[in-house]
Amino acid sequence: MTPIEIQQLADAIAERLACRATGDTMLDALGAAALLACSVPTIERLTKSGEIPSVKVGRLRRYRRADLMALENKKGGGDHGK
Repeated sequence: MTPIEIQQLADAIAERLACRATGDTMLDALGAAALLACSVPTIERLTKSGEIPSVKVGRLRRYRRADLMALENKKGGGDHGK
């Protein structure tokens, strides 16, 4: 295996372990954007501003579905800067 393949495997394992530890579904930025009906840049902006909590899993950033749903309920719909 190349170093890149080893890192990808390690990231995948870390992500799965994090999901099992929390019992929550974890999404990447694309999945979070689909759930909230907005763009990936909007997710990144909301993450940077602290409006959406995220978790670093290795080099990857993941979002808990429960956190996204709470934001969706708080905002009252999928209108997040489209």
